[in-house]
Amino acid sequence: MAIVTTWQCGIGYYDNGTSWTFTDLTSRTTGFTVDQFTDLGVVGTSSAAVTFENNDGALTPQAGGTYSSTDWFSRALVIRAIITADAGTETVQVFGGIIDDFQLQDDGITSTVMMGAIDVVQTAGRQIIDANWPASTTYTNAWLATRVLLDPSATENDTVMPRWGETAETDGVLDVTGLSPIVGGLGTYAGRPVVLDPDIAEEGPVGDYMANAVATAGLTALWPGALDATTGHAELFIIENAQKRDIRSFLFAEDVAAGELPFRNLERAFNVDQLTNAAQITRVGQTATQTATGSTVPIYGPRVRIYQSGASTDANALQDAQDWVKRFEYARFVAERVQVTASMVEQHAGDADYDTWAELLNPELGIWAGANVEYTPAGIGSARISRSLITGRTIKATPADTTVTLTLRPAIDYGTFTLDSATLGILSINRLG
Repeated sequence: MAIVTTWQCGIGYYDNGTSWTFTDLTSRTTGFTVDQFTDLGVVGTSSAAVTFENNDGALTPQAGGTYSSTDWFSRALVIRAIITADAGTETVQVFGGIIDDFQLQDDGITSTVMMGAIDVVQTAGRQIIDANWPASTTYTNAWLATRVLLDPSATENDTVMPRWGETAETDGVLDVTGLSPIVGGLGTYAGRPVVLDPDIAEEGPVGDYMANAVATAGLTALWPGALDATTGHAELFIIENAQKRDIRSFLFAEDVAAGELPFRNLERAFNVDQLTNAAQITRVGQTATQTATGSTVPIYGPRVRIYQSGASTDANALQDAQDWVKRFEYARFVAERVQVTASMVEQHAGDADYDTWAELLNPELGIWAGANVEYTPAGIGSARISRSLITGRTIKATPADTTVTLTLRPAIDYGTFTLDSATLGILSINRLG
């Protein structure tokens, strides 16, 4: 049996206020698109658009159908992939977010409904909250993200997450997972110290603070995951200091062997969008600007990044500015996009690699993961390997096929080498003893 990919689309809600339930609308689904993206120094986003057949009028508001009185904008749109092979079956939630768009097309004969949804961090980030945090309190990025988006302390006014009808959690729940190396509990992530500004309520929506203070400190990447399949709680994943993680690394090849996935439409270009030879970073609440300038300014002209940051000291802010320049000062010819389709996986991938395909579709494992693409350029007799990092993807599914377009960044710029790694060795210690 080959690897078979099927999809499940539906609506999540706490129908009785306590149990997370899923209403399956797969039989009505005619296609969907999912966009998920993150990068260094930004808060990643996730969105989806699904088209449902509505010829029986069941989804038409106020028409007396099955869902005519449903409050769609309090529901979660959930998309799952079911990967099946002889070696096993795996179900992955590819997207989970709050519905924010509903468009009905009806000519009296044919009727369709398009529902759009965005991740809950975007919706919760619109709030302006009344904070009562101690002045100049310092955290690492992962812990700060928890404090800002959903503080665990009852003494402070939290950002309210969508509850989907749940009655047990008055503020909703966000599960923040730091994927950087962990020494102990939640407060000990190996990240750059970040200051929580006590005047956040005066500075605008909490999402702006996340983008301007949390993500920009220590070259952090944040992106929303799906919704927990059991609880319906939202997931947020964090990489601090642009650290390379070895949880997953995907191999793409022209001649597919075991452990590899097929690909098509490899796009390569110079990474001029990421090119940075000057950076100016100002700490939140401060006026002094920390500036770093690289040697390529007279070569390429100024390519400047200007950020606010929650860096705890001017020295840390300067280090962040220098890190931007050191990583992105030179133009590189790199892989930027690559495509893989479900039909290609079915035809070329080995049956035992069904879980590799499932992991690629997983927003936790398939983003900020390595991607080595082996290809043979035109006119050159030997293969080359592009070592990249996946920072985002667009998934388009129809009844005929599924196409996944991956956004790639050069691994040399987007991964931080760890000298005290259990697999790479420990500084000043010989691997042989």
